[in-house]
Amino acid sequence: MGKTYNYNLRDAMAMPVDQVEPADFDVGRYEDYAAACDGRFAEFMGKKEGIAVWQRVRAGEVFRDGCRDMKESLRWQLGGLEKSLLFQSDAPTYLEPWYGIGTTASAFGAVYEWAAGQAPAVRALYPSLAELPELVASRFEDVPIMRYTLETIDYFLEMTKGRLPMSWCDIQDPINVVGGLVDIGQLLMALYEEPDRVKRILNQLGDVIIDFTELQSRIIGPALARPGHGFASSRRGTGIGLSTDNVIMLSPPMYEEFCLPISARIGERFGGTVFHSCGDWGRWIESVKKLPNLLLVDGAFSPETDPGYNKCEEFRDALAGTGIVLHARIVGDAEEVLSRARRLWKPGMKLIVGTHVQDPVEQHRLYHGLHELCA
Repeated sequence: MGKTYNYNLRDAMAMPVDQVEPADFDVGRYEDYAAACDGRFAEFMGKKEGIAVWQRVRAGEVFRDGCRDMKESLRWQLGGLEKSLLFQSDAPTYLEPWYGIGTTASAFGAVYEWAAGQAPAVRALYPSLAELPELVASRFEDVPIMRYTLETIDYFLEMTKGRLPMSWCDIQDPINVVGGLVDIGQLLMALYEEPDRVKRILNQLGDVIIDFTELQSRIIGPALARPGHGFASSRRGTGIGLSTDNVIMLSPPMYEEFCLPISARIGERFGGTVFHSCGDWGRWIESVKKLPNLLLVDGAFSPETDPGYNKCEEFRDALAGTGIVLHARIVGDAEEVLSRARRLWKPGMKLIVGTHVQDPVEQHRLYHGLHELCA
């Protein structure tokens, strides 16, 4: 053991890639590769138990300020797709119109800040709920980052002839989005002091998430890969991925009261809910399992992935036999990944192991070793 999180890395899950110009990218070759991945993904999702492997090739620049220019973002992402051809995977690497996590809050006036070398961010507009006006969402075409997201989707589709998988932008769950509008500490106090108003605000954010995601779906069309950002996704997938990291600042009963109904409503519109939180969120697993039509949960399961990673056995025992997929992000070498996967697997599990091994030969051995665990 003895592994720790490397705080000197800019992105623990990224790997180096070279930019590729759209004109130089072999769309047909990747289309065939992604279709084969889609077939394996659909086969896994149709089973009652088993293991799938998603080898993620994450171009870190895209998730920093390299996303600011859609043309540069596409070059980085095509570089990631091309590099992913070196690996074995049961889900493809996909394109994403990523512009930070402030997209939904921007519909209510949140302003993007672009620091050099950093991902874009939004600051809370109001220090307290008392100063937060009644929320009225702007038209999406009048919100700069939303308009640019839609333009990016159009550009990606044009440059790739609509033949490559693409997810939605990183929409986030309402409990995350609200931090771009009001100081999160004040919001947490309001859970006790103004619960009805907090619920109304979260529902308004949920409405925008639904509407903007449906608009993206119509534009992306058959290229849409689901459940989306950060999850193994496929054009034959379903559901919507919701990052709900702020859950760990609520008690499980408060999560059930304030967050679960809205997440369920969003998931209902998109074929099911997919849940993610950073950190160790095992204490909330039984509450999260109460989400209607919960398809998949995601978390970190090694110290190199997240300094507050989850306990393998806790999630294994909570999910075996439920039909809910566990999407386990495991940064580390092949030995580390296999060790963690052995602790996560038992009959009745549906387990997707997200790997980030950078050597193709080592990754091929790991891919087969992971599948052998449930043979």
